[in-house]
Amino acid sequence: MWRTVHTCIAEHVAGGLDPSCKRDAECVSMGITAKQRATFALRGTSSLAPEKVLEIIEGASGVAKGGGKSLLTTGFTNLGAQVNIHRRTATQLGLSLTSGKKLVELGTLSAEATAGLEGRTKVRIGGLDTYKTQQSKFLFIIPVGPKQIYGMDLYKRFLKAVSDELLAADPSAKLDMAQAQ
Repeated sequence: MWRTVHTCIAEHVAGGLDPSCKRDAECVSMGITAKQRATFALRGTSSLAPEKVLEIIEGASGVAKGGGKSLLTTGFTNLGAQVNIHRRTATQLGLSLTSGKKLVELGTLSAEATAGLEGRTKVRIGGLDTYKTQQSKFLFIIPVGPKQIYGMDLYKRFLKAVSDELLAADPSAKLDMAQAQ
């Protein structure tokens, strides 16, 4: 079962809360556990050919960069984080989120564009197949708050960039950013 994340997700992804939004807590927290948050994905249909959809996804991978916490727990942000393509078939892309100059892999995901019914292309990007987490602790033992997924903000910006570019190329596209419940 999928839950649609409402339209103010764009403001949250861009880095802030929408003051007019009455559901900010729902948008920000999404799932309770890291495993639930990792199911966040972009799904939908488009009238574009599957090859064109994959080209758009490839283009968006170069747009979404930077952000996230450092792996060294220094508190500095990771400005070099990026989305990389490391596998391509006729209908799928294998993507990874990496830190810096591809030194550390933060997570992996896949994107798929297949011909569907009535000439529409089915699009699926994400959830995260693999990911790394960190959890703040009090006195190095007691967990304080939920686990954070490294690269999650980069991942959300990537999905937003793909969504924007697909909608620009095909205004009739029906896209849904959601997570499994």
